[in-house]
Amino acid sequence: MGYPYDLDDVNSFMRIAQAGGMSRASNMFNVPKATLSHHLRRLEDALNVELFTRKAKGLELTDAGREFFAHCGKIFESCENAANAAQRAHSTVGGKVRIASSAEFGTSIIGAAAYYIATLNPQLDFDTQVYSPDRLASGQLDFDCMIYVGEAPPSSLIRRKMGEIFYGLYANPAFIREFGMPRTAEDIAKLNGAIYLRNGIPEEWQLSKGSENINVKCHPRFTVNEYWMAKYFAVQGAAIGYLPDFFVHYEVEQGALVPVLPEWRSQESAIYTLYPAHRYRNPRVMNLVKQMRTEFQSFIRYPGYSLINQIEPSTKQAKRRRTNGKSRKKAISRKKAVEST
Repeated sequence: MGYPYDLDDVNSFMRIAQAGGMSRASNMFNVPKATLSHHLRRLEDALNVELFTRKAKGLELTDAGREFFAHCGKIFESCENAANAAQRAHSTVGGKVRIASSAEFGTSIIGAAAYYIATLNPQLDFDTQVYSPDRLASGQLDFDCMIYVGEAPPSSLIRRKMGEIFYGLYANPAFIREFGMPRTAEDIAKLNGAIYLRNGIPEEWQLSKGSENINVKCHPRFTVNEYWMAKYFAVQGAAIGYLPDFFVHYEVEQGALVPVLPEWRSQESAIYTLYPAHRYRNPRVMNLVKQMRTEFQSFIRYPGYSLINQIEPSTKQAKRRRTNGKSRKKAISRKKAVEST
């Protein structure tokens, strides 16, 4: 339903009624008298009623004007309540945020980030999705914020750096005991490695020390397309892995992995948060982006899970089996000794 008048007309009517006259309303609300008169005339023409009668002391509401005034007060009160509700909704950090991430380390970074931010914001819900770099760069995904490892392709998205990571070589202590600790890049050439395939192309093990740069080769015993598998083979003592520092921080701290050629590291690889410019006006997104940048070091080191916890039970089971086996052998020996007597 269309109306031949608008809220400005109604608002002018309300001001005139509250002030008791055109001139007084003009002075009270700092609105030109001609503007008030124009809005009032348009409103009366649209309603086809007279809202005021002209008196010597000013304007007085007619019966129709008093009825209209009573209802208009409720309208403006509702408008004010609606505006306040909208502002409260806009200023809160509650609701759902949608986070996208590249597949490389997606489960580690996006999971750790969402979990850590969730502990700081119990009123937030999270929709997390992991995509291939091609899908992320397609511009066809709908998200509030994207976590991207490495240089993101050119786009209209706003980009903010969260931090950086470095790659290095890591192996299980048992692997080192069996084959010895490599001292040079040439020592690694004959050792088994777990090679990550990026789009089917083997990742190069590029390392730097000061101004020196080397490209390390190994025997590609295992080729994988997921870094978790590369770390798995390294932790199991089956191969050397070329892995990011944050990704193996817990395993190194627990002694399941040790650095190989520790003085050599890759060049830094940045991790960015990207978001559409208009989404940053949303307090949820603004708060999310700020916290991911300021708390990056807090969640990147401890993703909350590791291969250690998965390996320990199997190790304990193996020890129990060996212990039980020894006990059974002793029991059999004692039984034979008794029978022989």
